[in-house]
Formats: sequence, structure tokens, C-alpha cells
Amino acid sequence: MKKLWRTINRHKIELVAYRIMRAVCLLAVFAIFQRHFGIWTTEPAADLTLLSALVLQLALLVRLPHNDIMPLRNRSIYMAGFIADETKFAFALSTATFFMGVISIPHLFGYFLIANFSSQMLLFFVWRKYTLKSSRPQDRRIPSPGEKNIVIIGALERGMHSADLILKHPELYTRIIGFVDSRRETFWRYRDIPLIGRPENITGIIARNAVDFVIMATEAEDFLTSRAIFEAVERMGTKICILPDIYESNISRCCTSSLNGQPVLLYHSVPENRIALFFKSLIDRIGAAVGIIFSFPIMALAALVIKIDSSGPVLYYQKRLGRNGKIFRMLKFRTMTVGAEKQKNKFQDMNEMSGPVFKISNDPRVTKIGKMLRKYSIDELPQFFNVLWGDMSLVGPRPPLPEEVEKYAPWQHRRLSVKPGVTCLWQINGRNKIDFEEWMRLDLEYIDRWSLKEDARILAKTLPAVLKGNGM
Repeated sequence: MKKLWRTINRHKIELVAYRIMRAVCLLAVFAIFQRHFGIWTTEPAADLTLLSALVLQLALLVRLPHNDIMPLRNRSIYMAGFIADETKFAFALSTATFFMGVISIPHLFGYFLIANFSSQMLLFFVWRKYTLKSSRPQDRRIPSPGEKNIVIIGALERGMHSADLILKHPELYTRIIGFVDSRRETFWRYRDIPLIGRPENITGIIARNAVDFVIMATEAEDFLTSRAIFEAVERMGTKICILPDIYESNISRCCTSSLNGQPVLLYHSVPENRIALFFKSLIDRIGAAVGIIFSFPIMALAALVIKIDSSGPVLYYQKRLGRNGKIFRMLKFRTMTVGAEKQKNKFQDMNEMSGPVFKISNDPRVTKIGKMLRKYSIDELPQFFNVLWGDMSLVGPRPPLPEEVEKYAPWQHRRLSVKPGVTCLWQINGRNKIDFEEWMRLDLEYIDRWSLKEDARILAKTLPAVLKGNGM
């Protein structure tokens, strides 16, 4: 449970709990009106109405927390969104029940909508009060799981204004790492936020600090120099918040958003379709659970033969980089002898891959059983647990090692802008038969054209590729 709590964003857990309470609240109001007033014509009609109501409410809740770059917005803006959603819910459900002809007492249905709206509003205020009360004070020395890491470009008036918008609301779960500017002295600070570098060092700052997005708050006279910063950040796949200068984007897509009520333009180079991403996350968790159940006999057998074949642990925990460079522990079955990582330098001359990746087709460190496990990708089955915990997705770029990412060119960092996956285009297009540059190109191609249909296509082609024994 401790591992699960550390892995999953705390705010996401609060949102899931809130959504469950919303559904329970709706069920309670529905049961009271049906039991005491019998406003639906028949039991099947009541069941159909309830199903419609739950589907409608789920569709609205998927939008939480709307289009804000922060998990929570100020109360007036969030309240307006809540009222708009509940109004849409009432209108859609009324229209559906009218055409289905399932209401026996129409005016009581109006009372039902009012009762549901009132109970949902009460629940909203309770949840809002809880999340505000439970928000920890900002301590920039101790990162909190799930908080957003921000770098502000510009340390003059507009940069300090951006910091003020964030710091006055600790419920935003946001950590300002520091300012980047060439006009301030080295030891300059604002509200205990330090100046951490100059614009020409921005790619290194992002790579070292797992930055979730960058706020461009340069002054108007710095437009020409800030353009170069924008392009450097964009190539790395990090989200860019413009306040409010407009740039011509080559990769990112722009949408309107808000920074605690302040209108901004948000540039993102990864998919932002919230409904599609919600279903991707849902498919990931269900698929991982199904994968664990069906592959359990294979995993149990693999664990047994690993233990018989060589001494050492069955599972191997390896530090990998996830979305935006966040470190997580990836699970694999051990396929090498104990201490193989320490022997890596001895075999650098035998590396068969270009770029920073290290691969040897006949690696002497791999055990006999390990070769078979790798050939059929059985060693990667424990990664279903990483998907279940939220570290990984079923489909996405493979998670790299930290030492590999240190050698990335800036444009290659963009592959870290999405959650890593168990399988990807690289897996079904030759795997170790393609070079590093082509691998990176395939990952960026996946990011640029991502869709649920593309994920389904990759998953469908993964099993045949695995059965052919294209591993190693």
C-alpha cells in the first residue's frame, strides 16, 4: 500500500474518491425517489434511467479538473464549471427520459433533479473544503508525490507576477523550482524562490529537474531572445505556458487555459484529449489486471526456473525515467547474473546499438534461462504491475535509463513527455534490428499521431511479434 500511495498522484486519488461519492450520492437520491414516490413507470424503465444518469455524470466528471493547467482553480471559476456541468446533466437527462416516456409523475422528476443538484452541491463544498484544508504548505525542499514542477522564464515584473499567482494558493500542488533569467545576479531570490540559471542553460535545467511545464513570463523587449528559449523547450516536449506573448509553434498545439484565473495560452506537444486519455488510463488498468491474471501461470513458472537456474533474486528492480523524467522502479524478471550492471563497462566495445543505448545480442552476462525469457519477452511480464500502479501504460515509448537520457539531444527529450509503455512501435518494427535514431523517430511519430485506435493497432501486433521470438 505504501508503494501504491507513493506511485499514484494523491490528487488523482482525491478526484477518484470524489467521483465515486458523486455516483453514490446520485444512487441514493434515485433510490429515495423511486422507493417513496415511484416516479418511473416500471422497474426496467427505472434501471434504464439510472444507467443513463450514471453515464451522463461519468461523461461530465471525466472533464475534471476542466482545462486548467493546475489541479484546482479558484472557487468562483470552479463553481461556475460545476453549475454548468449540473445544468447540462439535468437538461440531457430530462430530454432522454421525455423521449423514452418512462416518467409517471413529471413534476416529481423536477424535484428529483433539484434534490440531486442540492446534494451534489453540498458534496462539492465538502470536498472542496477538505482538499483546501489538506493542502500542505509549500516546502520547496521536499517534493510531494504528484505535484507539478514549474520553471519560470523571466525574473522581472511579469515573472514575479506569475510566481505570486501560484504561491498564494497552496492547494495548487505546484512547486516552483526557480527562475531563469540573464538580467539578475547569481544569488537573487524572490519569495524564497532562487534564480537557477540563464536562458542558454534551459535544456539542462529541464533535464535535471523533471519539469512538468515552463511559464514564459519574459518582458516585451526580450521577445527575440525568448523565442530561442521557446524553441528549445518545445523540442524537449515540455509544456509551455505563455503569459501572454504569442509564438509560432512548429510542434506544439495551442489551447486557451488559465493560471488560477489568469487567461494564458498553453502549448503542448502531446495529446490532450481528456476523454480519450481517460479511456486510455481505464484500458491500461483493466488490461494490466487481465494481463496479470492470464499470465500468472507463466510468471510463476518463470520465477521457478530462474530460481533453479541461478542464485539471486527472481525479480529485478531497475531505475527508469517515466513521464517528464520522473524516476520509478521498473519490474523485470532477472535474466542476468547477479552484479551484471557492475560488469557493463567491460563490454562497452561490444555494444551493437548506436546512440546511448547498450545492447549485445549474445551478452555473456545473460543466463541460459534469461536468453529464453528475453527471446519471448517473458521477462517483461511483471511490468503489468507498473501499469497497474500508474508508472507505465500498456502502449508508449519504452522507459529509458537515467544514464541514457543524460546523453540525449534536446529534441529526443520529447519522448519523455508521455507515460512510458510496455510495448510501442519500436517493439513491433524490428526492435533491436533498428538503430537509435530510427527508434527515437518511431517514438515521436507515436506521440504526434496518438489515438486509441493506434494503441489498439500496436497491441494487436505485439502478440504476434512476441510469439515470433523477436526479443533480445
